[in-house]
Amino acid sequence: MSVSEDEIVRHPIGWWLKEADARLDAAFDLSLSARGVDRRGWQVLATLARSSTRRAEVVTSLASFDESAVVEGVVDGLKRRGWVDESGGALRLTPAGARKQASLVPLVEDVRRQVATALPEDDYVALVRLLARLVAGLPESSR
Repeated sequence: MSVSEDEIVRHPIGWWLKEADARLDAAFDLSLSARGVDRRGWQVLATLARSSTRRAEVVTSLASFDESAVVEGVVDGLKRRGWVDESGGALRLTPAGARKQASLVPLVEDVRRQVATALPEDDYVALVRLLARLVAGLPESSR
């Protein structure tokens, strides 16, 4: 999809940021939903695949994506499915959870390829730099 200059300037930056985020969520959800998870579920599984982590740290690490209660609900749902275990104050993947996370990697990589096609590496790096400057130049969020 190509976007004309007229379309670009028709919307302010906030609209583009929200639309990009919504489309990223939609791409991940479209890819992952057949496997019974959404983007947040993937993020929790991927976090725990790196190492066991305290629940509060998982919730904090995903705070920019969703409210604490939502992330808590995702963790609880993954526990009910038997993919995550919580003991000794830490969350960890169960063997079934590790298999589930590994099976999702190719799907996530496919979405990342879609992003790379839309934004080749130099453009991606430039966009991230610009967004980092924007974030640095504005007050911190309250969430």
